Amino acid sequence: MPWDDSGRSAPKTLATDTLRIPKTATDTVHPAERGSLLVIAGKPADLGVHILVDDHVVIGRETKGLQLRDARCSRRHVVVERREDRYYVRDLGSMNGTRLNGRVIERESHLGDGDKVQLGETVIKFTIVDDTEADYLKRMRRMAGTDALTGLHAKHLFDAMLSDAVRSARETGLPLSVMMMDMDGLKAINDAHGHNLGAHTIGEVGRTIGRIVQGRGEACRFGGDEFCAMLPGVPETGALDYAERIRTAVQATHFTRDGVTVRATISIGVASWAPGMDGFDAVVAAADRALYRAKEKGRNICSS
Repeated sequence: MPWDDSGRSAPKTLATDTLRIPKTATDTVHPAERGSLLVIAGKPADLGVHILVDDHVVIGRETKGLQLRDARCSRRHVVVERREDRYYVRDLGSMNGTRLNGRVIERESHLGDGDKVQLGETVIKFTIVDDTEADYLKRMRRMAGTDALTGLHAKHLFDAMLSDAVRSARETGLPLSVMMMDMDGLKAINDAHGHNLGAHTIGEVGRTIGRIVQGRGEACRFGGDEFCAMLPGVPETGALDYAERIRTAVQATHFTRDGVTVRATISIGVASWAPGMDGFDAVVAAADRALYRAKEKGRNICSS
């Protein structure tokens, strides 16, 4: 059933309101196949984002469906839905409209394999895939956007997210805090027990950071045993609370591999974006300076 911008199901569209296109073999979907939406152009942080459409997917800036960072997209911009063996796309009363293969759509339209849907600066390719192709797309997304050791965002993806977060903070005036983190004494673990245990410890620390910031911010492995996290909407005092939670969680954890157990600690620097800072590099540099102060104070410390 079509959906409107309020999230409520709208009355079924009459057949005369549907944009008819010639029916081809690629328009119909076998029961074992599904529609796939892949972002192929737009904001760097959105590139490669992929979602399968089993029933319907709402696309826009604030949705649990396919969420985009494109400021030209409406909150709930467009919906793609499956009815029996066909897929359809429908604009949800967006501010800037939706194009299908370059043509503005003003009513519900059929989607065929290979069609391109454009909203704002974002282009999404629709394809019909089987389970093997769907699994492949998921793996490619994970490989391109995830640090294999920790499960956190890959740094290039995190940088794009942070750049967008700084732009949003500049426009809205809402706070944005960044944490730079560095493990203490990893070299001693590597020297005493080998790099496999050291890598295992880095991975577990990264997963701990991810769990603590989940739902409020994003994190990445910055390099080696360094991590970075951002907390949109969180002022510096609140970010220090998150930093302390991470520090105490790492300190309390026993890291075990192949029968060997070690302990580790982490030092954390916190800074908030402020008007006049030039891009996301400036706030990261400020957090890095705070991290240096934490190290100077004796390590296993949070500093701002």
